[in-house]
Parts: sequence; structure tokens; C-alpha cells
Amino acid sequence: MSTMIRIRSSFFFLLTLFLLAFSLELPGAMAEEPLSPPATTSSSPAFRFVPRIHHLKNGLTLLTVDDPYSPTLTFQVWYRVGSRNEAKGRTGISHFNEHMMFTGTKKFPHGALDRLVSEVGGQNNAFTDYDFTAYFENVAPDKISLPISIEADRMTHLLLKPAQVERERRIVLEERRNDYDDPTQKLVEQVYATAYAVHPYHNPVIGWEKDIQHTSRNDIMRYYRAHYMPNNATVVVVGPLDDATVLRDVKNAFGSIPRGHLIHQRIPVEPQQHHLRMTVVRKPAMLPITMMAFHTPNFKSRDAIPLAVLVQVLSGSRSSLLYQEMIYKHPVAVDAEGDYDPMTHDPGLFYFYAQGLPKTTPKTLRTDLDAVIQKIKTTPVDPALLALSKKQILTQFVMNQESVFGMGMMFGMMSADKIPLSFLTNYVKNVNAVTAADLRRVARRYLVPSNETVGYLFPTGGRVPPSFSRPGRIVR
Repeated sequence: MSTMIRIRSSFFFLLTLFLLAFSLELPGAMAEEPLSPPATTSSSPAFRFVPRIHHLKNGLTLLTVDDPYSPTLTFQVWYRVGSRNEAKGRTGISHFNEHMMFTGTKKFPHGALDRLVSEVGGQNNAFTDYDFTAYFENVAPDKISLPISIEADRMTHLLLKPAQVERERRIVLEERRNDYDDPTQKLVEQVYATAYAVHPYHNPVIGWEKDIQHTSRNDIMRYYRAHYMPNNATVVVVGPLDDATVLRDVKNAFGSIPRGHLIHQRIPVEPQQHHLRMTVVRKPAMLPITMMAFHTPNFKSRDAIPLAVLVQVLSGSRSSLLYQEMIYKHPVAVDAEGDYDPMTHDPGLFYFYAQGLPKTTPKTLRTDLDAVIQKIKTTPVDPALLALSKKQILTQFVMNQESVFGMGMMFGMMSADKIPLSFLTNYVKNVNAVTAADLRRVARRYLVPSNETVGYLFPTGGRVPPSFSRPGRIVR
């Protein structure tokens, strides 16, 4: 299995991939008919793709996008289950189950999936996040029958042999221990665990070591049966395709899988934070780090877009405030970045961090970070920086529009988190509408000590290099 990647992806950098392709208002309940293109205007970029959405009788959602210009096709299955759905004492079971999905069925024994996809020149993998688990195959368009067969089979026929469970447990535990040995990853983990008191975002996606050790084959089987079913999944297909043919083939493969009984889960709502929280990590490392995190709303809030622009202004490039203040003008750090992802099922964190110069203390870094925050609250952002930040966001969007895999990721995440497409169709307009006053307003509302969690990494000697990685997604 490939190296685990740790990214809580800033989903905004993928949004215009969808927006530029679909500059139209889509209805809440989408029918099987193709969507009509919008009228082309000088201010509205022409779209390249028209999506079709189908709902099978067993509850499976199929979304297809025909991109005739792509040499490859992506076939993805998104399950609306991730670490937020895990019970206490069984953290990490979503990721553990993801590993087990590659260990074999009667039709595709262990090792067959990777080998068959490789033989046709394709790529396959999977990833687990807080809100979802997804599987994909990127293949030549004429090889689509292979991923259809693979994914339909393992949706319901996973063997979960005891020996394979123990083998994957050892692999997952090694991944988990690598996380613990990485001082920066340990800091991120502790900040999230401190910021969230009751919500499952408190737990790392990979799970706590003791839970991984105690998760049984029966636990995994029950979890698999409870969540892996057609009415909890979306199939996304993007590339050169004929919609009617794909619909027929998906119906033939998935249509006979019975609808499952989805258990209504009560996910604890995180209460409002009323006082500053702190956590400290002392481990061998080369550089000190200070991380500051604040509870913020997700896509459902009108503040989501201003917060996305704010994080770009603060840390999106070398022109950003953090970089200019802490690295160029008053050098105390070698790096200063941040992130905010509104595309989450439940409210998340707006955070940033600084890796200090060797003789800088974490407290000094915090003082300098606080100074930048206060500047945002009291001084209007320079119009040139605000305009540049918006341009950088939208430029990145445009650069992403060529990827069929990125398009599939877009729709899959939206389906998993039940995000209305109107959020995206209005995105460019809403980004351009953000003002300096909006940035000041959201900074004053959310970036306050009573809503703040601070994490310090104090190096204790050693030569572990800095490798700050965002929390969240784990790739097999």
C-alpha cells in the first residue's frame, strides 16, 4: 500500500473546476434529463460539461459527466461514512474498513484488484476522511467495465478473512505510530482533540492506537454492513462516455444489490467554546511551531466565503500578511500558513501556524500571529492585496478545470456532504463581492480568544525536520 497522505484539503481550490463547467443554477432535486446550458455573457464563462444525475430504485445515485476531450475516465464510489460516524472506542474503523476493501472477495481475491487495474494501464486507490470514504479507478474509457465490476462486487461481497484483518491491523498500526512519531502531526492531532470536546472531529481519522488494537473482525463486518449499501453511495463517472451506456451498465451491475437499512445516527453537536484552550507537545524536532485554531461555520453560513478569502489574505501566498510580517519584515519564522475548509458536513476549524527560526520560542510566534490578527481586525486590508487574493483563488479554480479526476472529486464530496450546487454556481460572484469590511467583520467574530485553541511544539532536541501536514484525509 502506498504512503499515507495527510491532507485536510482546502476544497476551495477545486470549486471553480465545477463552477466554470456549470455556470448555471441547478435544481435541488435533479432529474435524469440533461441540464440546460446558461446563456453566454461576457461575465459568465462558457461551461464545458453537462452533468446527468440518475437515481436507481435501490437508492444508488449515479452522476455522469461527459468530457470528450479527456484521454482517461475516472470511476469513483463515494460512501457517506467517515470518522464522524464512528462510535466511542472504535475510532479509525472507517479507515480500517477501507484497507479491508482491498483484501478480496470470491470474485476478486486478495491482490487481484491492483493487478487487474494495473494490467489495463490504470490507477486505483481509496481515501478516508472525516465525512466520507471513497474508492476510485482511473482507466482508459474502453476499460470502464472493470471498475464497474470491481466496485459492485466489493460493495456487498467482502470476505474479511481473519488473517487479512490481522495483516491490515499491523499496517494501520504502523501508520498510526508514524503519525505519533511525527512531532508536527502530533501537534495537529492534539489541537483538534483539544478544540473539539464532544464532536467526532475530536478524533484523528486514522483512529487512536488502542481502538485500532481492539477493533475486531466482527466490528468491521457490522460497520461494513451498516454503511456500505447502494442507498448510502454515489457513483461518479467523468470522462469520454455515453450516458445511456454507462447508466445501463451500472444498473446491470449495481441494480440487484438490495437497499440497506440506514441507521439514524445522533452526532453530538459541539457546544460553543467560551474560553481559550491550550495544548503542548514536547518531542524531538528541529523547529518550534505554534498553531492557532478557531471554530468556524461551514458552507451553510454566509460567512463561509469571507472566511475563505480571509485565509487567502492571511496565508495564501508569499504576498500574504503572515508571510510578509513574520518572514520578510520581522523574520521570526521559516514558514507561516493556514487553512479553512467550509466544505465539511459539520462546522470545522479556521487555523494557521508558524514554524519558527531555531532560537524563536512558540510564545514569540503566538505574539506575532496575534499581532497580525489584530491588524486584520482594526486596519482595512490593502485593496491591492484583497484583489490579488481573490484573483489567486479564482486562478487556481481555472487551473483545476482540466482534470476529470478533480471533477469527480468535486461531485463526490458534494454528494457526501449534501452541499447544494447553488453554493458553487454563485461562488465566483460571492468571492468577488467580499469587501475589506467583510474580512474585518468575520475576523472580529471568530478570531477571538474565547473561541481559540493554541498548540505549542517545543523541540526537545534531535533532527526531525519540519513537515507540517494538514489534518484529515488518509490515502491508502
